[in-house]
Amino acid sequence: MPHTSILRFGLILAAALALLAGVVTTMFYLSRPQTQPAPEEFDKPVMATQIEFMADAMQRSAARIAAHPQTLACFVTGSPEVCQAQAANLHALNQDAAVLFVTDGQRQLLPGFLSGDTRLMLANAGREGAGASATATATFNLSMSHPVLSSDGKRLGFVIVEQSVPQLQALFDTLPLPDAAAYAELQQSQGDGTVNVLMRRGNQAVKKRGEPNWIALTGTPWTIAVWRPVTPVVENAAPYVLGWLMASLLIAILVVATTLAVRNRVTDNLRMLVKFTNDLRQQRLRVEYPVSLAEFKPPLETMLKLGKVMLGKQKEVTAQARVDHLSQVNNRRAFDEKQRELFASLKDGWSHSLLILDIDNFKQVNDTFGHEAGDQFIIKFGNALKNCLRNSDFIARLGGDEFCVLFPYTPLDRAQELAERLRANMPESVELIPGVTQKLSWSGGLSEYSRDDKQDNEALARADAALLEAKRSGRNATRIRAAA
Repeated sequence: MPHTSILRFGLILAAALALLAGVVTTMFYLSRPQTQPAPEEFDKPVMATQIEFMADAMQRSAARIAAHPQTLACFVTGSPEVCQAQAANLHALNQDAAVLFVTDGQRQLLPGFLSGDTRLMLANAGREGAGASATATATFNLSMSHPVLSSDGKRLGFVIVEQSVPQLQALFDTLPLPDAAAYAELQQSQGDGTVNVLMRRGNQAVKKRGEPNWIALTGTPWTIAVWRPVTPVVENAAPYVLGWLMASLLIAILVVATTLAVRNRVTDNLRMLVKFTNDLRQQRLRVEYPVSLAEFKPPLETMLKLGKVMLGKQKEVTAQARVDHLSQVNNRRAFDEKQRELFASLKDGWSHSLLILDIDNFKQVNDTFGHEAGDQFIIKFGNALKNCLRNSDFIARLGGDEFCVLFPYTPLDRAQELAERLRANMPESVELIPGVTQKLSWSGGLSEYSRDDKQDNEALARADAALLEAKRSGRNATRIRAAA
């Protein structure tokens, strides 16, 4: 399994938070109110101006005809001869236009076709009052009407001037669109308020996504509407990007700083755990192992309690392994370790001595009173040694009834004094079992460790030889054998 680190987790967290900040910034940017661009105004084409000029001229012409006395005579008399004479004069003046005289009842006083749009225009004009109006046909014929009034102001009918407008088709076909995807319509307003679409150009889908630009042909019912693709006004994104970068930088600094602080705390606490483990291995625990993170304190306290219990058990087992189970003094293994330690310190100039002791007549006691009495003799002898020697002296049972006392940092002459004092202070007798008391005496061999010795047990061999000499000389005595 690949290893990772706390710092790597911190960097991943910083990147994730920076990404989240970017997403939030983007959502905020996209959800802000979008300002739609106002439709641009187009410069009116020259051809549109020409159409407006023509419509204005037709309207003025209709007004002049309506005010002409002969026109009034036509409407008053209703005489075909009078009306035809006036029509002939009008045709001579304007050969491109058709002139119609229509009464309020829509009776034509001059021959000609009266279209449905024109009739609707007249009907609306009749309802609204004596006013001029205009309409057109699908063949781009423009009709202008003007009321004919009597001398007392009563409306008698309408003068209608109709003229074809071929420029309208050319105007729509050549109208420059603002965009390749734009859309344009030629619309015509009807007298009933509805709008008819006469012509179309471009992408009709654009019509659903915005408001058009209007090109009104004044004096006519025609209007050109132009839609362009809606492009939202894009604000300058620099403030949002800068805000995101600053937020990401702040997030990165905070996360990395926090991560490093946590990593250092965790590292320090782990070092304390390592120190605890090393101390436990070396069997020396401290009173306290301070940690800075609360998550480490309970487990470390539990480990410390368990470690103290375990160390106590281990020391107890170790001590029992070094103690003779019967006499409760050090055993032969502990003696060998202590002897090696003292022998190694000779090179530093220290002097050490040792005394081997053997209980007199132990075999006779064992054979006479039994092993229980013999064991008690060993126990009582060990206790007597511990009571009569210094705390710094090392007492060990080498085996059977043989004991040894090491006198650390003690030269041979001083050890001889200690051996004599030991013999003087030992009890004269001990009670082995109820009713059985045995005289206590021992034989001893005294020697010293020498820097000339090749091995650590050479001093023990000399003391053992001195002990043998004491036994041969009658027991209950101490003999000395110094190093050569």
